[in-house]
Amino acid sequence: TPQTIAHALGVQQSPLATYLPTPFMTQATPWTQPISVPQPQLHPSTPVWPPIEVVPPIFPYDSEPHDLLPEYYEPGTFPAVAWGTPVPVRLNPQLIYNPADPSVPLLEWDISHRPDVAKRHTGRQVIVPPDLLEKATLPPMPNMWVKSDHPILASWMESWGPIEINIPDCTVRDVLDAIWQYMRRPLTDGDMARVIAAGEKEKLELSARQRVRVGHELVPVAMVDGFRRVDVLGGHRRFLGLRAVVNLDRTWTIYMGLTALPVAYAC
Repeated sequence: TPQTIAHALGVQQSPLATYLPTPFMTQATPWTQPISVPQPQLHPSTPVWPPIEVVPPIFPYDSEPHDLLPEYYEPGTFPAVAWGTPVPVRLNPQLIYNPADPSVPLLEWDISHRPDVAKRHTGRQVIVPPDLLEKATLPPMPNMWVKSDHPILASWMESWGPIEINIPDCTVRDVLDAIWQYMRRPLTDGDMARVIAAGEKEKLELSARQRVRVGHELVPVAMVDGFRRVDVLGGHRRFLGLRAVVNLDRTWTIYMGLTALPVAYAC
């Protein structure tokens, strides 16, 4: 029941300690630690160990900012390709990884929040609302599958399947809405059984409690459907961007990157 879950999350106890997130690329996380090494101290940023280990496709960039961009490049491409290069599909520039520095997102968004609260960075580093009504791809694509570059989410998606978007002329809002709806689905009994069997329930409770607190939600309302998929990510809910991977058979898949909080608009 909501009351039982709320009790499990400790809402009647003392407030959470101050949460100080650390950068994604340097943070000690479960998937980087050998099993024989003690796990890092639990905190709301710690993702839940997945039931299946999956390695996403090789990331085409290093994680450091650099000046290797072409002088002129095709908009909506990541990695950036030189102007005039044939590209089978372009993503809206608001959605892609930052070509100059993939660790700094162009779109600021906590994927546990509705897309309406997302913000984007302009070229002058001014934070403004994104244009959610712009087309998501060029040319328009009636069907999109979204997987993940994040190892934890990629592993869970082996059980859940990809994010499917089947909307002709889909917009930026359609893509972000599909991600948000997918991640807010309740964990199934099977998901919970795997979490409990792995001894990861404490991480899940910490993550859910932090999500509710940051979202300024009421626990009995927020937890009416139990834990959500997004709770397995701990604090790794900051949207990094999307990239298109074209397969040998000319089909293509979108991969989504995530990193640790905080999101600029939530600071």
